[in-house]
Amino acid sequence: TAALDLDRVTFPVTVRHWGPGDRFRPLGMKQMKKISDFLIDLKIPVTEKEKVLLMLSGDEVMWVLGFRIDDRYRVTSGTGRILVITV
Repeated sequence: TAALDLDRVTFPVTVRHWGPGDRFRPLGMKQMKKISDFLIDLKIPVTEKEKVLLMLSGDEVMWVLGFRIDDRYRVTSGTGRILVITV
């Protein structure tokens, strides 16, 4: 389950497998990180990496499904509407 700032989301939202060069800004970080490096840091086995999906808002990764949302889409005190997604 992920809670995202709905006012930052661009529709349609899409889901796809991650690929080389995909980047996002993990929750709590100020810099972008490659998805491949993120998965290595979490010690995800190669067989599981192939199954990892991304949820995108336009061309931006907003959630590495099951792992972490992008910091740019986090809910803050200024958030007006929240999008809750459960997979």
